[in-house]
Amino acid sequence: MTLAGGCKKEPAPIVITPDIEKNHLQRNHVFGLVKDMTTLSYFPTDSIPVCDTAQLSKILDTLEPGIKATQTYTSDGFLTRFVKVTFPRDTLLRKYKYNKKAQIVSWKETTTLDTVVTEGKYLYDRNGFINGEQVFRGDSVVMAFAYTTDGVGNIIRSAQSFGNYTTRTETKYNENGLVSKIIEYEPNGKMFKTVSIEYDNYGDEVNRRVTKSGNQLIEYTYNQYSQDGRLLKTIYEDKVHKIKENTFYFDFDDQDNWQTEVKAVDNRIVSIRKRKINYYPNN
Repeated sequence: MTLAGGCKKEPAPIVITPDIEKNHLQRNHVFGLVKDMTTLSYFPTDSIPVCDTAQLSKILDTLEPGIKATQTYTSDGFLTRFVKVTFPRDTLLRKYKYNKKAQIVSWKETTTLDTVVTEGKYLYDRNGFINGEQVFRGDSVVMAFAYTTDGVGNIIRSAQSFGNYTTRTETKYNENGLVSKIIEYEPNGKMFKTVSIEYDNYGDEVNRRVTKSGNQLIEYTYNQYSQDGRLLKTIYEDKVHKIKENTFYFDFDDQDNWQTEVKAVDNRIVSIRKRKINYYPNN
């Protein structure tokens, strides 16, 4: 017997995580309990047209990686270690430290000889909101950032000091706590450019427009996703330098994370990235 009507299953509610609550993985659109992630970057010297996956595998067999990057995470998604190897010999290691509130307090970059190259320190106010950041090379401060936050800890204003000059930035958020506009100012206080960001109904970034004073469009980025949230394609255009880039993502793993990225300029491949992700057991 067939019942007319019946009970229709309610769709799962959409939950959008505000930027202030995101960990490093969420900010980079990576899913799952990531333990570590290794990315090999290839840079073809020949002019290679955009091709299908089968042809791409043959191309990779003829190339050597130019960069190897490995990132290590806690089970909560916080980045603790980053190693970058630029072949044939340069290696850079960055380690991160967090406090008991899972806030980053410092990082340190070293070479393979354990020589400190640069290090960074973060400052927080009595409410636990970030209010400063310093980057050191030796005993000298090479960059310093002063932050003003809103009532929940979002950075709404910042001043960036680079030696003898300082620039300012204002940041605005939408009703979901996602960055919607970034306004950058020159050292003389004149507005330099504005970055406007739009999102889809799931909180994924779709459009990013960069304009100069007078609302002149100078850069544009568009992201395309599948229905299940996979990032499929990024279109980027730099109107000032007449550059158009298409980046394609495919070969997804069981967590819907891409394993192959191909970047093309004028329909010619300029870089290929292969990514391998290991996950913590999902208990």
